[in-house]
This record gives sequence, structure tokens and C-alpha cells, in this order.
Amino acid sequence: MEWKTRVTELLGCRYPIIQGAFGGFGRSVLAAPVSEAGGLGIITATALGTPEKLRKDIRKARSMTDKPFGVNLSLIGHPRIDELREVAIEEKVAAVFTSAYKAEEHGRRIKEAGIPWIHKVGTMKHAQAAERHGADAIVMVGIEGEGEKSAVHLSTLTSVSMATKMLKIPVIAAGGIADGRTFLAALAMGAEGVYMGTAFMATMECPIAERHKQALVNASPYDPEIRNRVFAPPPPGLDELTRKGEVYQLVGDAKPHSTSKPMPLMGGSMAVGAITRIVTVKELIDNIICEAEELLTGDSPLGRILAAND
Repeated sequence: MEWKTRVTELLGCRYPIIQGAFGGFGRSVLAAPVSEAGGLGIITATALGTPEKLRKDIRKARSMTDKPFGVNLSLIGHPRIDELREVAIEEKVAAVFTSAYKAEEHGRRIKEAGIPWIHKVGTMKHAQAAERHGADAIVMVGIEGEGEKSAVHLSTLTSVSMATKMLKIPVIAAGGIADGRTFLAALAMGAEGVYMGTAFMATMECPIAERHKQALVNASPYDPEIRNRVFAPPPPGLDELTRKGEVYQLVGDAKPHSTSKPMPLMGGSMAVGAITRIVTVKELIDNIICEAEELLTGDSPLGRILAAND
């Protein structure tokens, strides 16, 4: 089955599956395998820190795959963000993703260079603004996703369905997506691609500690730690603290932990409900596509409906 959408045509990937950005570890070691497996991998510019290191990692990814990949620019308080943007442009990556805060100036420069610009948003207000400013597509993140939230965040189902009706540009769905069912549901809502973070954290290639990966496998969406973090609105003053660089995300093994207590999650969205084992990136993507195709053609309610109307 061919999975062609406006997103795959825009990005040049086989499947409309995009790896999310990771502030602490979003490097070529994960991005290249995702692209090689048919999705679109993303290198997170701020994870490299300096323009020189970003350029080196982009070139490393090119040595690992001849498939397209993108670069993410998180607009939260990095002092050299303009330089990082220029490196991505000079290296002619397949797309540049921006996230957090107004990105019109960055988007204009990216598009002037002939590179697709995709902006990640959490509300319809910001999605419509991104479209007005010229974004080629948006990532709409539902409250089920991980990361900084708005006090007016809505569910993935509601947000994506609204966005696909109200926008002319392609919508990429994010928030709680990790398997063939949620992938297919996003497309049924009108999305033309999915954007997954937590699912890719539980892969062999992801450069985080194995115990963190196992914690994702063992986690449940009902766990208080997951629910409280994912559904909580941002605390008062978070925007201002973030702009000042006084807030950061803890990743990796920066702090010791007690082996007598359950391993705390370093991250993870409601997508943990679909994670049952640690797999390779290729296995994850292949499993999503196979499950989606079985739902469309096999003995499932949707498959039976489609077969009856064939």
C-alpha cells in the first residue's frame, strides 16, 4: 500500500511518520535510522548546542542515510538560534521545524532559502497564525503529548479534527500516537502525517539509558506521574522563566536515583499505553504500517466496512 500525502510529498519520505524533537538527545544517531526506515528523522539543533556541532551532526547523518531528514529549532532562549538556523539552511536539510513562540521571522528566512518550514503549535489560534505567516505545514499537538502546554490545550482528537477543517495547509498530528491504530486515526481525522516522540524514545537506537526505556515499557497512561505531568497546565510564570533560560528539561542520567524505588520517567506522553517492548526504529515503523494496513484490509470493523463498499 502506498502512503502518499501532501506531507510525504513535501518532505520526500516514504511514510507520513515524523520523529519528534528531543532537547537533550535529538541527534543523528536516532534521526538517521528513522529516515532510513522510511519516516522523517529530526536533528534537534539545540541538542548540539553550537553551529559547529550541528553542522558536524548533519553531515554525520548524511553518512548514515541518503534519505531526507529535518532539523528542529526550538525557540526557547538559545543565544545562537539564528546561527543554528543558518547552518540548517546551508546544509540544505529536507525541512526546518520550529516550535514554541512566534516564528514568523525564522519561517520567512527558511522559506526564502527554498526549504519547507513547519511550525509546531498547540492551539487553533497559533495554527492559524502560522498559516498566515507562510508555514508549509503545522504540527498540531494535543494535550496527550509531552512538552510545554497551554492553559487552553485540547485533546488530539478535537484539535486535529478542527485544524484539518479550518486550515488549507497540511496538518501533522501529535499527542498520544504510537501504533497503527493511532496513526490511522490521525489520518482519519484529516491529518496528513503523524509526529511521534515517546514511541521513538523506546527504540534501541535512542541514546538514553536502558532503564529509562524500560520505564516507558512498564508505564501506564493511568500512572499519576504520567497523568499529572501530561495534563497539568503550565505553572504561572513558566513562559518568563523559560525566556530567561532559567527552566530546562532534565534528560539522561544527570541525577542519581534510588534503586529501592520505581524508576522515575524522564519523559513520556500518553503514548506509553501503546508501548509494550523496546524495538528497533525500523521495527517500530514497520509495525505501525503493517497494523494500519491490516485494519484497512483485514477482519476489523473498518476493514469489513471498506470491503463491503469495494
